[in-house]
Amino acid sequence: MNKKVLKRIGVILACLGLVSACFSSRIEIKDNELVPTTVPLGYVPYPQDGYGDGPNQLGQPDDVEILKDGRMVISDVYNNRIQVFDKDGKLVKSITHLEMGIESPEIVPAGVSKDGDGFVYVTLEGAGKIARFNPDMDFVQFIGKPGQLTADNYYDEENSGILMMPQGLIVSSQGDVFVIDMEQDVFRTKERRSFRIRKFIPVKEKDEVIYQEDLDFARSQEITTVMNKSEGMALSEEAGLLFIAEEKASSIQFGTGIKNPDKYRYIGVFDMQTGKFTGRLIGVTIVGGRMTNGYHTDSIEGLAVFEDYIFAVDEKQGKIYIYDIMSGSLLGDFGQAAYWYCDDHSDCVIDGINYNEQTIEAGIAKPHLLNDWRNNELASPDGVSVETLNDGTRRLAVVDQWNSRILYYDLDALLAYFNLKIE
Repeated sequence: MNKKVLKRIGVILACLGLVSACFSSRIEIKDNELVPTTVPLGYVPYPQDGYGDGPNQLGQPDDVEILKDGRMVISDVYNNRIQVFDKDGKLVKSITHLEMGIESPEIVPAGVSKDGDGFVYVTLEGAGKIARFNPDMDFVQFIGKPGQLTADNYYDEENSGILMMPQGLIVSSQGDVFVIDMEQDVFRTKERRSFRIRKFIPVKEKDEVIYQEDLDFARSQEITTVMNKSEGMALSEEAGLLFIAEEKASSIQFGTGIKNPDKYRYIGVFDMQTGKFTGRLIGVTIVGGRMTNGYHTDSIEGLAVFEDYIFAVDEKQGKIYIYDIMSGSLLGDFGQAAYWYCDDHSDCVIDGINYNEQTIEAGIAKPHLLNDWRNNELASPDGVSVETLNDGTRRLAVVDQWNSRILYYDLDALLAYFNLKIE
C-alpha cells in the first residue's frame, strides 16, 4: 500500500472522528449573497469532476498559461502531469515523466510560461529541471540540471545552471528564462526563508538552441536580498521591469531596511536585465521607513502583466487585484474567498463535512459542486495568465486550486467593468 493511499485512509478516519468537534464561524455567513464583478466565460476541465487523477479532474493545480490558439497548459501538481486543454475545456494532451524520458514519475510540475515563438516552459520541481516544449507541446529539451548546493556556494561559477527545487517561472518573448529555486531548508536563515533565482539566456549553436546561465545577472541581482519567499513573477518588457510577488513577508524588508511589523505582502519591482531593485514596492504604503498599510496580509501568488496593468492573485482573500504597473495604484479587484473551503492548517465543518484540504484530497469534501464559479468563489487561487488570442479576443485565466479548476474570463469585459482601457 503506497503512501498516498495510507494518507487518504488516515484522513478519512480523522475526519470522521472530528466532525462533531470542529466548528467554523463560516456558518454565520453561509447565506450571504455577494454580487460578482464579472462572470467568467467558463472553466477547465469542462465538464469537471473535481479533485482526482481522471481526465476531467485536477489535483492541486498550480499554474496556467494561455496559448495563442486558446489552449491552456496547466501544471497538475498532485498528479505529476502537465495537462493541455483546448479553449473550450476539453483535454487534448497529457504529459508525464514518460514523454520527457525521466525515470521517476515524481516530476512535480509547477510554474508555466511561454516565449514569443510559442514554445512552452514548465518547471519540474521534483526533477530539478525546466522542460521546454514546442508549440504543439512536444518535448524539446531540458534547461538547467539537478544538484545539491548550499546557500554560500549557490552562485559560484562552477555551479552555474544547477537547480534544486525550481518553482516560479517567467519567460521573455526572446526566450530569456527567469526561475526561482525554492529549497527553503537550504536557504532558511532564522526568520528569513529566502530563495535563489537564476536567469538563463538562449544561445544558438548551428541548428540548436542551448541555454546558458546569465552570470552577470547572478552577480548584479538584488532580488534575493529584497524578497523573502517568492514564486509568482511577471515581465513588462516594454518598461524593462521584472515583478516578483512576496508570499511570506518578514518583519524587516531585508534589502532596504524598511520595517514591516504587520508583515504586509507586496510586489517588488526590479530591472529585468540586471535584477537590481528599482526602489518600488507595489501594494503597500511606506512612511518614514515603515510599512504602515497594505492591501495584502497573506500570500500573493501568481502575477501577470498585460500592457499597463499587472494582475496579482491574493490566495487567502480569493481575489485578483489589478494595479497600474507604473504608478502602482490599485485599479480594482474581483473574486471572493470560497465559503466551502479552508486551508490545510484549519478545520471548517459545514453540514457535517470538513472542507479542509485533506478531506478534499480524500474525496470526502467536494467543494467544486458547491462554490459557484459564476460568482467568482475561489478556493485558494494561484497562477494567472493573460493573452490576446489569434482571433483578436483577449482572455484571462486563473487557477482555482482547491475547486480543482481554472476559470477563464473575457479580458476586455473585465477591464471595461473597471473603466480601464487597452490599446
